Amino acid sequence: MKILVIGGGMAGLTYAIVAAKNGQDVTVVERNTRVGKKISMTGNGKCNIGNARVTPACFNKSSVANKVLAEISVDEYIKFLQSVGIYVFEDSEGRMYPFCESASNVVDCLRNQVEKYGGKIICDAEVFNVRPVDKGYEVLIDRTNYRFDKVVAACGSKSQANETNVFSVIPKEYFTPLSPSLVPVKTKTIDHVLNGLRAKADVSLMDGAVPIAKESGEVLFKDYGLSGICIFNLSAVIARRIVQGKQGNYKFVLDLLPKFSQWDLEEILYFRLKSGEQPQRLFYGLLHNKIAESIVKSCDNRSDVSKLSYAAKNLSFDFARLLDYSMSQVTAGGIDERYIDLKTLALPNGITALGEMLNVDGVCGGNNLYFAAASALYTFTPEQRSKAYKLI
Repeated sequence: MKILVIGGGMAGLTYAIVAAKNGQDVTVVERNTRVGKKISMTGNGKCNIGNARVTPACFNKSSVANKVLAEISVDEYIKFLQSVGIYVFEDSEGRMYPFCESASNVVDCLRNQVEKYGGKIICDAEVFNVRPVDKGYEVLIDRTNYRFDKVVAACGSKSQANETNVFSVIPKEYFTPLSPSLVPVKTKTIDHVLNGLRAKADVSLMDGAVPIAKESGEVLFKDYGLSGICIFNLSAVIARRIVQGKQGNYKFVLDLLPKFSQWDLEEILYFRLKSGEQPQRLFYGLLHNKIAESIVKSCDNRSDVSKLSYAAKNLSFDFARLLDYSMSQVTAGGIDERYIDLKTLALPNGITALGEMLNVDGVCGGNNLYFAAASALYTFTPEQRSKAYKLI
């Protein structure tokens, strides 16, 4: 069987490897100069290739995600990785990394396996049209027509890319609305003295006066707004609401001193003030000096320890917008589940859709790369997968 895989990311390369190891004639077409561009950017170059604690709760509400995760366990994913020469360890948060700690080496392993078992990789090429014909598909790659028995679409999305050719492969009407996700957020205002500073905090995402999500972790203050993993995960909540057509009056509320109750903090500040400490130095030793000064500056009465304590535990930023796709790790939204055969991940026209093309997005920590590979593995029978894992 001649199979075309459109896209040389994690999903496309995983599919190509298993198909090639099962004796299929596979061609991967990648529009970039090299396969695995997004893989090579993950984990700050170390490749956060999965998460040992992945569950459906790590993703948006998706029947596709539920099906794939129920079929492809983390242990099976690790077997696949080992079969292509990638051995992993996990950190304290369950994030999985290759022992080589090199994302580019991971790409080399995947590409090598495709070619080792007879698969072909064509880079700097683009698919412009896929047309079903009798017993297969006619595909226009650059300016040449080809015939294939099967087409697998793993085109990814606009995230971390200038553009995508996804709509030249899959009809646009099959898709939900789309939104950048796992992305920094622009706030309506921010004290520019905070730019470049980091702080650990409990962060609540509010819609008006209603808390809708909460994350804990390091926040990075930028001149445009907020960044950091916990902000990325909260951005996913907003992105998923955009996909659903929901609007909100969002704001981010940071508790910069979650280890202290407001009462305990008031008591500390009260005694410091009584000892003659200047108001702008009341938070010294508790917060970064510039963050402390910004909080004090925001209060109209700089000697009111109740207001100061509240400001430190409720530092608020009104949401303006999510930053664009070039800054996002993934895209929320994708092919609507109404058009997906949950047993095969095939569309009504017979094309198989994988990875980020599906309406599945996960939080930070390797979940999205895991799902991309797992969605590809899911489309094969257990026997085909087992055969592939044994061939090293």
